[in-house]
Amino acid sequence: MLSRFNPDPNDHHEPHPWLEEKVYARLRQRTVDLVKQSVDVLREDKQRISLATVATKSKELDVEGNGKGISESAILDNQEARAYYEQYRSWRGSSRKRAKPLVVGSPASPGVVKPGRDEQRVRQRYLRMSKETLVERLLTAERTLAEQRERWLLQQDEVLSFRLRAEQAEERLQGLHQHKT
Repeated sequence: MLSRFNPDPNDHHEPHPWLEEKVYARLRQRTVDLVKQSVDVLREDKQRISLATVATKSKELDVEGNGKGISESAILDNQEARAYYEQYRSWRGSSRKRAKPLVVGSPASPGVVKPGRDEQRVRQRYLRMSKETLVERLLTAERTLAEQRERWLLQQDEVLSFRLRAEQAEERLQGLHQHKT
């Protein structure tokens, strides 16, 4: 059984026409009027025009609503009020596109680092990376450095053992030469 408290979910009635005429249209117009008044006063006073300043100024100017004013969302939800606000707002946005965050495909392989690279560009690229990506990259660099150091130490051990063997062979050769003479 359906009642007025539990309406039929399939029943898609438009709002009552009398509500639209007597309530909603009046509220929309009030919002437009307050936005226009607030923006105009802010412009005259050469103050910054933002959603916050318009909403604050509307509270000062709202005599009809006892200082209630309008909210930022009311400005944005009312097409006419929003258009007027956007026409005069201080913030204009950037004409260039924002750099997208850098997504690194494989942080496990940082690639070849050229000695003459443009470090300022590299710095900017790193600043766009997420903290997690930078940590992964740092861990990979440390791991690679540790592996390279280990290889270098092994090579140095081999070089030292070859050198010792070469010195021993040279001593034997000199001993043979001295023994023959």
